[in-house]
Amino acid sequence: MATDERGLHLSTDSADAADAFNAAMRSFFAWRRDVMQHLGAALEADPGFVLAHALSGLFLCGMRQPAAYPIARESLAAAKRGEAGCSDRERAYVAALEATLDGDLFRAVNCFEEVIENHPLDLIAIRLGQMELFWLGEVAWARDITGRPAAAWSEAVPGYSAFLGVRSFALEETGDYEAAERLGRRSIELDPGDCQAAHAVAHVLEMEGRLDDGVEWLDGLKDGWAEANHIVHHLWWHRCLFETERGNHAGALETYDRFVRNPQSPLIQAMSNFFTDMQNCAALLARLEMRGIDVGGRWEAVADDYESWIGNHTSALTSPHCALVFAATGRDAKLDELMADLREFAATDRGALGPRFAVAVIPAADAAVAYQRGDYQGVLDSLLPARRLLWQMGGSHAQRDLFFQIMAYAAARLGRADLLAILLDDVRSIGFAQVDQRASYADVAAA
Repeated sequence: MATDERGLHLSTDSADAADAFNAAMRSFFAWRRDVMQHLGAALEADPGFVLAHALSGLFLCGMRQPAAYPIARESLAAAKRGEAGCSDRERAYVAALEATLDGDLFRAVNCFEEVIENHPLDLIAIRLGQMELFWLGEVAWARDITGRPAAAWSEAVPGYSAFLGVRSFALEETGDYEAAERLGRRSIELDPGDCQAAHAVAHVLEMEGRLDDGVEWLDGLKDGWAEANHIVHHLWWHRCLFETERGNHAGALETYDRFVRNPQSPLIQAMSNFFTDMQNCAALLARLEMRGIDVGGRWEAVADDYESWIGNHTSALTSPHCALVFAATGRDAKLDELMADLREFAATDRGALGPRFAVAVIPAADAAVAYQRGDYQGVLDSLLPARRLLWQMGGSHAQRDLFFQIMAYAAARLGRADLLAILLDDVRSIGFAQVDQRASYADVAAA
């Protein structure tokens, strides 16, 4: 029997399958775009390779595209056919895939936790568990998933830099900025192309208001992103945030056009409605418009892709961004269709996401629409009661900050200094520093 690069058992007798699998995991940890090609090669070498089938299905689900789910179900069926001959660890991945396809995301996370407890060097389970919890908003749980196995890791373990990147991001989202930055920078020292570590430190610098440092950090790493998947657009989005918050709006728009939403990007040409790309575009354009910047036809240029999201409930954070785009482009029929769909899903879903749509997604979407229509009281009526629940949309503090900016903007337009003071205090308590010095809040703070 073969093993992976950390000595964990693989249920295949094919050396070629094991080599292709290990190549796939190296790409997965490095956020590269060729993961599925390597997994395909592993399955070509050994069509009965259970773990390769299970991970193919899990990675397809991670794209948050319903069209991929029937293919993921085929992966599940193939994995189940070989379950009897594989290890408990590999069977746990099959169970995680089945739970994911059933919408029982917390059960899937439990499967990953069991794997990590028994195999603390299983970086696949650590990474999948951390990311699933991130998109559910459960950042303390994600921190714990990366923390429990930490004692088993050292620089002697293959993939250590990638583990540090995952751990760094989990610590950043729970406010341990010093440790997050230290681990993230160490990861980059070991592997300058580690996108997750670059991302984690960028978040630290964003939260601490170190805007010039943020630009310098990302500019120093950008040459290492050539093979990266869609995370590269998100890294450039962070670059735009630093520019926007230090008042360089022209620079933010230039970066947006060249690197965040360039139609010539091979990644966008291959999948123009990837969920994080959709979050990036809407969030940045809204931030710039709130600062009085004319973004031209950029809303309309992306709106068609957002229409494809109606009926997709796999990423809670994405749906309010869709509402924002439809309202900005006057696509009222599509907006009505989206909102009706969100309300039906919230009322009927019994999985992990339905309750989150009810308490966080729908209020955020309603507020986004009200903001675009100039109904500032409507913004506050929708979001003020729900603002302490927005974490349930998932994503990062930096991503959800858009909705606090919308509330602050509305409060300022209504002359509600009392509410504005509460909101700015909320922003600080979330973990943002130097709030009064950011262009995002400086004008409303002055008001």
